[in-house]
Amino acid sequence: MTAVRTSLRSAAADVLGRTRAPVQALEILGAHTLADRADRIVGHGEIVAVRVPPAPRAWRTTRIKAMRRQGSDQCVEAFRQAGWWGYERPLPDLFLGALRHRHGTVFDVGANTGVYALVAASVPGTQVHAFEAYPPIAALLRENLRLNRRGRHVRVVEAAVTDVAGTIDLFVPPPSGAVETSCSTDASFRAGSTPVAVPAVTLDDYWQRAGSPHVTVIKVDVEGAEHHVLAGALDLVRATRPVTFVEILPDADFAALRSILDDASLVDVRLSQYEAVVGDDLRFHELAWNHAFVPPEHLEDFLACAREAGLIVTRL
Repeated sequence: MTAVRTSLRSAAADVLGRTRAPVQALEILGAHTLADRADRIVGHGEIVAVRVPPAPRAWRTTRIKAMRRQGSDQCVEAFRQAGWWGYERPLPDLFLGALRHRHGTVFDVGANTGVYALVAASVPGTQVHAFEAYPPIAALLRENLRLNRRGRHVRVVEAAVTDVAGTIDLFVPPPSGAVETSCSTDASFRAGSTPVAVPAVTLDDYWQRAGSPHVTVIKVDVEGAEHHVLAGALDLVRATRPVTFVEILPDADFAALRSILDDASLVDVRLSQYEAVVGDDLRFHELAWNHAFVPPEHLEDFLACAREAGLIVTRL
């Protein structure tokens, strides 16, 4: 009996290894447990599946799937332990809400292993451009995309995003045993980092070469170099007026970021787990690393998304 079971498992693995169509069919039918078992048969290892909150009047839920990697992927592990609200709350809700309100193209800068790119791709009609500069992490990103039916709507761009195109040093911290999340083009960001030369693009140049799509959401998480990314995206931001989510750390260049807010006519909304603050001076807040830079013409809609996510909206 054991030999028969092993033979059947081997045959199933051979079929599923050549095509993911059977697994994707199970996902479409809502047979999630069977789909997850099929993935494990192929040998992908433990997979974390997260249910994305459904849109109003949606007739079924959507899931995104990612490799757990023995808990070394901090983002995926947080979702495994606490579900949708396990990581960077309320950013996933607001990222998803902003995109559902204004469908279009998403630029995910600092995509890492692709969780936010997959959240964006879960919205029908969305095209995602996921920028990940460090080749080993970009490879993990592609593996996660292959697990998801809508992963085909994500284009991976292996390049650093900054304000000058060409080649740039990406500073990679010493190995820690975890999936790396702290690579930066800022040499001073993490002591002991090793420079790795990688291609560099600006969002303005890339956007124009891509045919100037209607970008409605940008996410920027590049470990202290956010101002360089935004300085190279001013034409894009002025033309398509996206909501831009930015992580702001203690040593951020606040003068440069304030100048970008003024030049692009954007409003800063500081986001903590329970509050969205409008009108405060741009600064680091230890309980609110994530900010949204919002065009004033879209501010009320964005704040409505914040309220729907359970946040208190405070105007200063």
